[in-house]
Amino acid sequence: MPFRALPNSDGKLEMIAHVIEFQGEPDKLEVIGMKGFHDRVVPVLRAQPGFEGNLTLFNRENGKMLGITLWDTEEHGRLAGARLEQERRTGVAEMSANSPLPDLYEVLSRI
Repeated sequence: MPFRALPNSDGKLEMIAHVIEFQGEPDKLEVIGMKGFHDRVVPVLRAQPGFEGNLTLFNRENGKMLGITLWDTEEHGRLAGARLEQERRTGVAEMSANSPLPDLYEVLSRI
């Protein structure tokens, strides 16, 4: 039997992770990327309905950064992803980075 997330305080089972990846020069990802994130993306995230949190993961050796945002429903995750697409493109240009299209994942566990 597959694992299912436990209900949250509202009785809902759903949580969605919107995952974005950047690959490029580590110093640009860390400095330019995080400045753009704090200046442009954080205010948008906080204003979006259903925003549940954020993680930014960085692998300096591989020149890879992952941005993971958590959403209360798939609909809110998709809407936020569409709203933030221009910010992703701006970040790619500013950092001279590569970034495949983001993906949505079902969150099975959050402690």
